[in-house]
Amino acid sequence: MEFPLVSIIVPMYNAAGCIARCVKSICAQSYKSIEIILLNDGSKDGTLSACRALAAQDHRIALVDKPNSGAADTRNQGLALAHGRYVQFVDSDDWLAPDFTEKLVTAAETHAADLVIAPFWMVYPKDYVEHTRPWEKALGTVLRRNPPCTRAYGYLPAGVYTGQEYARQLIEKPNTFYYGVLWNKLYRRDLLAGHSIRFRQELFAEDQLFNTEYLRYVRTAVSIPDIGYYYLQCSQSVSHSRVTTADILRLRRRVMGLYKSIYTELGIYPETRAAILRSAFGENEFTLPPLDTPQAHSCRL
Repeated sequence: MEFPLVSIIVPMYNAAGCIARCVKSICAQSYKSIEIILLNDGSKDGTLSACRALAAQDHRIALVDKPNSGAADTRNQGLALAHGRYVQFVDSDDWLAPDFTEKLVTAAETHAADLVIAPFWMVYPKDYVEHTRPWEKALGTVLRRNPPCTRAYGYLPAGVYTGQEYARQLIEKPNTFYYGVLWNKLYRRDLLAGHSIRFRQELFAEDQLFNTEYLRYVRTAVSIPDIGYYYLQCSQSVSHSRVTTADILRLRRRVMGLYKSIYTELGIYPETRAAILRSAFGENEFTLPPLDTPQAHSCRL
């Protein structure tokens, strides 16, 4: 297999306590043809000095120190600096299994894929405090909410899919992290650049909007079975602490309109119309069951 360059983009804000674990897991990847773009988004703690020390140890790290402008603009600046055939995103408080990038690239190269997607671990720290919204508490009477524990999630059986097949699967669980986030996927940089796909400044879920726009151009998608990303839950994140039920419903109505447009372009709107209409009320990993894997466990970090 050829070893094309992968650009791994890591935005950071006040991540001094976790950035070393994140970056060291990237540097330790079995796949070596990577460039690591660290973007310090105006952190007020020791993030920048920690990254300078890390960059001194690995020539593949490019460190950018910039004024605070938010995650969307920071990721866009990372895309502008990327040189790789593929793009991978990692959040600063998360980490990777040693062979994760290799598994993604192997799948992409083997099948000439436009998108590769993988299951992930959702990890809870010992001090995690769950903040449930009123509508989530109400749903608790009919839907069993998963208690905080480390579990694996993935909803697409391993295999190769056409763009239409992938879109049909996605719309059945459109509000899951699995389909909506950036960090369990591999993207083709030429598609991102050629179609000017960038992040929009939003209160939350700019990654779901990014993925929805990218869906227009996916002709071949590959789902791999390997769990290689560790997503650390944070009770103080924007999605947990500042997003209201009204914000969520507004976003979902907006995304529903995008789905209608894109699925019409893909020629599958009539058959998926009911699922698109249901998408505003879809569940996510907090109520859906995890993967049945022997590695799953209920302890917290």
